[in-house]
Amino acid sequence: MIPEPYSAFIVPEWGVLRWWSVLLTAGVLAGTWVARWRAGRLGLDSKHALPLLVSAVVAGILGARVYYLVFEWERRFADEPELAWQIWEGGVALHGALVGGLLGMAIYSWLRRVDFVRWIDAAAVGLPLGIGVARWGDYFNQQSFGAPTDLPWALSIEEQYRPLLYLEVNGFHPTFLYESVWALVVFGAAVTVAKLGRGLRPGDVALGVLAAYSVGRFWIESIRADPIIVGEGLRLAMIVSAGIATVGIGSMVLRRWPGRMFHVKHSG
Repeated sequence: MIPEPYSAFIVPEWGVLRWWSVLLTAGVLAGTWVARWRAGRLGLDSKHALPLLVSAVVAGILGARVYYLVFEWERRFADEPELAWQIWEGGVALHGALVGGLLGMAIYSWLRRVDFVRWIDAAAVGLPLGIGVARWGDYFNQQSFGAPTDLPWALSIEEQYRPLLYLEVNGFHPTFLYESVWALVVFGAAVTVAKLGRGLRPGDVALGVLAAYSVGRFWIESIRADPIIVGEGLRLAMIVSAGIATVGIGSMVLRRWPGRMFHVKHSG
């Protein structure tokens, strides 16, 4: 069984740091570094790399928190609204980060007249690496775990973090680990495909990464113990993941269909 973690550690100069915050930062930095590397390989203007990626990261973090607050307000924050921006306690939604990050990049690209599609291709290669690293923060915060299981790699969760339905159970699917492994697989595939570059069009890498990640995320959400629920028991992340995967795969097929409805030309 995977043991319960320590969620914080002491740094004399800084006080108490939370592992969730450290790993989120590490994931952002890793993904950004790969995106800059890929942008260079695509011949994109390096002077735009840092400000564009910073725009995406800042807007992404803001979008992730707002998305989480919108759907979790009644359950977690209605009685204690002062906790709403204690982001170091966890509570960011990846799909909100994607929306915010894309919006941040789109605004920067429009203002500076840069090639938005090719830049999101570069950013998409680094995205799954960032997810793979950052998801380990959920382990240390004891959140985003799965349903009960008796598998040898079951995750031990302290009673205070268990859903009411499972207070007497201790052994859960480590969904943070599943998602981290899947994201790293997608990252490896994205790097390989991007480096080969055969038959790729602008936007293909981004569509492929989002679709592949979403397929895995759909399954992982199906065994989560604490998903965001909407409507009549529907799991929001499953709905969004299915939508992204469908749009991503469908778009790549349509772009290659004889007499296709749309295509994107290489710029420059």
